[in-house]
Amino acid sequence: MQTIPEMTNFIKNFSLADCNNKGFSRVLLQLFGYLGHGKSSFINTCKYVLDDTEYKTYADVKSNDGGNTTERITYELTDTLTLVDNRGCSVMNEYETGEIFAQLGNLLPLNQQVSWSKGIGLVDRIVEAERYVQSSDFIYPIFVYSVKKGLSADEALEVKELLTTARNLTGICPLVLLTHKTNPNLRAVRARFEDMDVERIFALENFTPEDHLKTRGKHEDVLKLYIEVIRDIEFRMERMSSPEDEREKRKQFVLKFVYERELRKTQQEVERKLREEARRKEEAEARRKEAEKAAEGGCTIQ
Repeated sequence: MQTIPEMTNFIKNFSLADCNNKGFSRVLLQLFGYLGHGKSSFINTCKYVLDDTEYKTYADVKSNDGGNTTERITYELTDTLTLVDNRGCSVMNEYETGEIFAQLGNLLPLNQQVSWSKGIGLVDRIVEAERYVQSSDFIYPIFVYSVKKGLSADEALEVKELLTTARNLTGICPLVLLTHKTNPNLRAVRARFEDMDVERIFALENFTPEDHLKTRGKHEDVLKLYIEVIRDIEFRMERMSSPEDEREKRKQFVLKFVYERELRKTQQEVERKLREEARRKEEAEARRKEAEKAAEGGCTIQ
């Protein structure tokens, strides 16, 4: 078994130049998920462990319950690995998941404000961002979920659909990171994700400004996660085409998602209007019949 210094050196020295990198220059570790589930705290934890210096707050964690990130912010871990704190969503509706996929596919600029768009506004933003986005970025998805929140059966269905779409978009099964490892909900939440056939589930306790005592267990949890990530990257790299082709596939995937979403919305609106028109006709017919009955009841024989 590797020691902590050995694991740390392995991660810090990992380079795409040692793989058949096909033109990829760095890895973007794309953190995504709901608001307030610990993405920013995880970034601070990773910097603390890999830099092995004093604890610092790099990512804003002021708003622990509601989430505080509204930009796609990058945090360099090594020369090769960069964490991306993507804007989270509050609910998994089609508009917000569309935004998640655009970020996850690296189709929107880094280190800029992310504003949700309805309709085809997202398409316009993707097209406008093309000149600012690096095709040479390798995308690795990490879904962050706080076990403190619990996970109901209905929510699990939404999350499973999100993870499946993220896999189809990136070509990589998202690693699931469960935060608040010591919470009593861990066993039940982990079981939910295992039922989704998630390949890699890691649980850890983030360091915080209030509790950043260095412990071997916390350090090893973070380092083991990154070693698995690197192995996944090496495996996937062998099976990828050029960076430009990979980015084009992700773009077409998200554009198709938006197109089909808008088509469904249009069809649903047409169906709603047809139902409303049918209801008005039924009510008009009912009023006509009532009027006829009233007229008949008011007639007298002379």
